[in-house]
Amino acid sequence: MNILDYIPTGHKNAVSRRWLQTATRLNDRKIRDMISAVNTGGEDNELIINLQDGKGYFRPAPGEDRLVGVWKAMESSRRKSVNANVEAAQRYLNRNKKPCKKSESELEKNQITMDEWLASLNGGG
Repeated sequence: MNILDYIPTGHKNAVSRRWLQTATRLNDRKIRDMISAVNTGGEDNELIINLQDGKGYFRPAPGEDRLVGVWKAMESSRRKSVNANVEAAQRYLNRNKKPCKKSESELEKNQITMDEWLASLNGGG
């Protein structure tokens, strides 16, 4: 099944996810995965967007580049928000970790410096 067969061209013709679920008989997750596959598939002539304005999904029509710019800005903002959440999760996971100190092995603990060794040879140790 090609999801592009169900996504109309032009913002005025946008379709909801609920409509897509009914028309394709696929669940919401599968539909979103298929849309993502189209958008990340490397084809620069295919794009499916949703402006979150209640109208739904559509393929931009000629002359709707401004709408693509709006969608791109929305997605960029979402990416920044997701990155901030990931950073917060990392800070949370690191909260109880102590700074790493160079650990000394038993051998290193029992080492002496050259100055200490020389002093011991001269009876000063």
